[in-house]
Amino acid sequence: MSANLFHAERLLFTPTSPDIDAIPTIFAFPNEYGIGITSLGYQVVWATLALRSDVDVRRLFTDMCEPLPPQPELLGFSLSWELDYGNLLALLERLNLPTRSNLRDEAHPIVFGGGPVLTANPEPFADFFDVILLGDGENLLGDFIEAYKEARGKSRSHQLRQLARVPGVYVPSLYEVTYHSPTEAIASITPIDSEIPDRVAKQTYRGNTLSASTVVTRKAAWPDVYLV
Repeated sequence: MSANLFHAERLLFTPTSPDIDAIPTIFAFPNEYGIGITSLGYQVVWATLALRSDVDVRRLFTDMCEPLPPQPELLGFSLSWELDYGNLLALLERLNLPTRSNLRDEAHPIVFGGGPVLTANPEPFADFFDVILLGDGENLLGDFIEAYKEARGKSRSHQLRQLARVPGVYVPSLYEVTYHSPTEAIASITPIDSEIPDRVAKQTYRGNTLSASTVVTRKAAWPDVYLV
């Protein structure tokens, strides 16, 4: 599918020109463009990032992408369907990144994820994400980006600890998870030390403004539909 389909979009917002030192970011949806661009959550998070001058965000789908930064610092995924599990891993491999977070090092971006699947039950995906955002992006994104900016340029471990302080941000590597047995439920999730929050509370948007479409296109699964 041609990337020229991006030019067929009707944007309902004006993206901000990124600063020269903006954070190079990839925001991915692990499915085809027509499905991903129909997701209201994906639209809203992408637009929120694109409205920031301190973030240079590019979109990635399984069948097409915008020009991607050669050395992204952040790689985000919006996960709406459990059946996209395999596509998530395939995109990581396509970007030449280790699929498991414990194999990534200072040369790799921070891989974060959000969306209804991860908010409902993050643990099945915990081995693949450095950071999981629990709840609504309207509440989380701003604090997440600001925390990353404070830790930018520092060690990966420092960055993850800094991000773990943000309400709603779960950093799986900073917790020990035990199970009743390999095939049974979780017995406990405990932080590795006292500096890490005991609990990560899901963030819920309670504003008076409804989220709505930020882009309309005839190539969406629901062509030219305005979502609220």
